[in-house]
Amino acid sequence: MAARFLVTYPCQDACGVVETDERVEGAPVYACPGCDSRWIELGERSPQAPPSDSATTDSGARSTK
Repeated sequence: MAARFLVTYPCQDACGVVETDERVEGAPVYACPGCDSRWIELGERSPQAPPSDSATTDSGARSTK
């Protein structure tokens, strides 16, 4: 599976794999306990939801004069 490393000099020895609680682009971040390389598996990314725009939300409050 293709991966994107989140560090400059990634682990080349595959010392080990630990899944962290961190998420990047919806995918879990993996870490190597031996050298602290961090990466995500590209196939595990999830589509990002568009940011909500609070300016377009109608709260229902209207002023009457």
